[in-house]
Amino acid sequence: MASISELSGAADQEDTYILVTGTNSGLGFSICCRLIDNFLISRPRTHSLTLLFTTRSPRKSNETLTRLQNHLRSVSRGNAATENRVKLQPEHVDLGDLLSVRALARRLLSSTPKLDVLVLNAGIAGFTGLNWFRAAFMIVTNLIHAVTWPAAYCLSKVGVIAKKQTSLPDEPPLGELFCANVFGHYMLSHALMPLLSKSSDPPSRIIWTSSLEATSEVFDVSDIQGLRISRAYESSKYLTDVLALTSNLPSAAPWVNTFMTPDDLSSDPEKPSQQQQPLTKPNIYLSHPGICGTSIMPLMLPLFYAMLGAFWMARLFGSPWHVMSAYKGAAASVWLSLAPQSVLDTAEAAYAHLGGGKVKWGSSCDRLGHEKVVCTEVEGWGFGGLVGGAASEDDKKRMRKTGAKDLTADQRVEFEELGRKCWREMEELRVKWDKLLTEEENKRLN
Repeated sequence: MASISELSGAADQEDTYILVTGTNSGLGFSICCRLIDNFLISRPRTHSLTLLFTTRSPRKSNETLTRLQNHLRSVSRGNAATENRVKLQPEHVDLGDLLSVRALARRLLSSTPKLDVLVLNAGIAGFTGLNWFRAAFMIVTNLIHAVTWPAAYCLSKVGVIAKKQTSLPDEPPLGELFCANVFGHYMLSHALMPLLSKSSDPPSRIIWTSSLEATSEVFDVSDIQGLRISRAYESSKYLTDVLALTSNLPSAAPWVNTFMTPDDLSSDPEKPSQQQQPLTKPNIYLSHPGICGTSIMPLMLPLFYAMLGAFWMARLFGSPWHVMSAYKGAAASVWLSLAPQSVLDTAEAAYAHLGGGKVKWGSSCDRLGHEKVVCTEVEGWGFGGLVGGAASEDDKKRMRKTGAKDLTADQRVEFEELGRKCWREMEELRVKWDKLLTEEENKRLN
């Protein structure tokens, strides 16, 4: 007869726990819907999914819960057994409030047995408007480029600081977009490492959500928070790319290892057995949703539909990225979340075996809207880190960004060095802020 621990371990293999941030609308909500749909059709009927999802407030979380419950009922078609395979758990967190991040982590550490997948989706763009003259000129002269990489005509403020995190007088400034898009997720991932480290077969997955708009021209590691530029959104997304794509390289290993090491391995005297539990480092993946119609761009309704029309025209003219709907935009994140580990290993090995490395996976489609998850070119990293340009026929045929050039060996070396610097900076910031937040929490208790 199997022991209780053996039975528990078997149950763990059949229970999948996934946490998605930023889910009240758009891409995040669609990721949740698609996770439900794909899980129900791809996993055995004995397997269950616990889907944890976050918004910025309890009210929004409850509203999202209602909408997801309605979606689950719809896809279950009245089958109670199917519906019961999915448990929906609302949570709330403000990624721009690091104390809120800590509070969420503590709740999950005390209530959740493990995390198999962490989808880091929440974020803000910080756009304040458009340069309409420049936008019109670019759309008329180069439609596909204009509606795929619109940063040249998007307006943003410079040096926007996040709200004060503590009551300490010597608190350093924290960039709003940097915190919401990267650092809040970075802190959350590290805090949840005890849960992420419990899955070993396969290892858990951290999936960073990037964007096609990530570009090296606006990123400077000495201004890692993007406080000196008007394109902080693109800077934050390029930082996301750099961190994810260099996370398995030896040059970044010292800082990646400390990031992935749980803080509480020996801090809880009530759980001495935890020190004997084997812990497995999670795999880090990078995705983007292509181009889909969401509220990230502040437009009135007529202009929003005009934008969708421009997207459709771009796809008709050969753009591989205009998937249009957020549901199709969720394809890459959901594939990385639910695909068997052997499938992901094989997909990335195709690049590694040719001398490349990790891949930025994007949601793509053809002119008729048939979707596909594909490798995406990254400035300084090329197609999966391959020096000399794309190797696969699919990658070679895909339309590239205007002015894109094949990756050189020197550029790859520079990217790896940039990754080392970014990981070092992020870990130093994390340690600094952990001390500040601990000091603030202790101050509030006294």
